[in-house]
Amino acid sequence: MKEIEDIVKEYTKYLNSIVNNMVQDNLSIEDKEEIVSDAFFIIWKKQEEVVNLKAYLSGITKNLVLEKLKKRKITYDISDFENDLEFTKNELFSVEREEIERIEDEIKNLNEVDIKILTDFYYSQKSVKEIANELNLTETNIKTRLHRIRKKIKKELKVGE
Repeated sequence: MKEIEDIVKEYTKYLNSIVNNMVQDNLSIEDKEEIVSDAFFIIWKKQEEVVNLKAYLSGITKNLVLEKLKKRKITYDISDFENDLEFTKNELFSVEREEIERIEDEIKNLNEVDIKILTDFYYSQKSVKEIANELNLTETNIKTRLHRIRKKIKKELKVGE
């Protein structure tokens, strides 16, 4: 194996690029330098075991970065974002509520049989077969009606936008 000084000269830039790509700005310059020097120290200690130097150095460096990031838990104070989060949450619920109300209005405009089919299928979670038996219709008829009901509601919702 090469002398450690030659290895350091040849691979320092390579290891620095690995570290920088993995951590970006999450670690200090000193932490990054420490990772690189630790990688070289490990290579020096295990030089007899190394078969592919570049791959080994790369693996060691990646593991050292991950260990450093685990030890240094990054926390954020979300109190700065509380107002934004509350506004967004309320805004989303408002949109959901409006959408549900529009769907309910469209369901009210359906005929009684279609309302029964829709409520039995989606709310009572009855199978197509059960609904068909209750209404004395074929399963194919129930499937077709469900398809047409969904299509009609979607169309009406798009028109109302």
